[in-house]
Amino acid sequence: MGLEFLSFFVEKGPLSLRDFLKCKLPLSGRGIKRVLDRGWVFLNEERIFKAGAWVFPGDKVEVLLADYGRDYEVLYKDDFLLAVSKPPFLLTNESKDSLEALLNEDGYRVRAIHRLDSETSGVTLFAKGEEVFEAFKELFKNRAIDKIYKVIAEGSVKEDLFKVDFPIEGREAITIFKVLKRAKIATYLEAKLLTGRKHQIRIHLLKKGYPVVGDKLYRKGKIEEEALRKVPRNMIHCEKISFRHPFTGEYVQIVSPLPQDFVMTLKRLF
Repeated sequence: MGLEFLSFFVEKGPLSLRDFLKCKLPLSGRGIKRVLDRGWVFLNEERIFKAGAWVFPGDKVEVLLADYGRDYEVLYKDDFLLAVSKPPFLLTNESKDSLEALLNEDGYRVRAIHRLDSETSGVTLFAKGEEVFEAFKELFKNRAIDKIYKVIAEGSVKEDLFKVDFPIEGREAITIFKVLKRAKIATYLEAKLLTGRKHQIRIHLLKKGYPVVGDKLYRKGKIEEEALRKVPRNMIHCEKISFRHPFTGEYVQIVSPLPQDFVMTLKRLF
């Protein structure tokens, strides 16, 4: 994937951010909206989403440009199940532009069993039929599916191994984290989800004081380290899912290699 990080100082103004970006970037209005929506614009080191924000002489505007495709990798398939590695910036389902829709266009005839956030990459399971869908939903409900994620968090996490037991929207949520590597400004971790709540990893790491690198929803304020501003998305990857197959009885372990942007971020930060 291509990635470019541009930095500008405002010389004349005041101007709307939209007009400033139109002058500086070879992008259409739709393209400018996309970089803003994806959180790829910073004003004085703080992420900004509003095209109508004002910029003044002396302000610093930074823009991240990245090229993400819709290519997926089939990791596992049998008569009941399809597992693919979801690329970042692709919805799992409930959209004509989702991974589920793309798979059905390619002739797989499947239904998403669970969901990864748009920016999260990695193992995603799809059922070939309603009976399969219901059987796997029951496995998830009974916590009979193991889910291992790789994640990069801001800051140097002190504990080598720790559990976060903190409810999300009034429901039990438990994550076990293990530190894999530390740097001054970031920590590389493995996360095992014992529950499956929305944004669970991001909320639990934020609760500990270590927001996920690239998080745009919960991470607020200035991001002083340029290396962290160069990260195009939240650094969460569903690396491994394992379970006892409800139809064959076999133990299945499905692994998704780290995607290119994740590997690039690891090299940059560690």
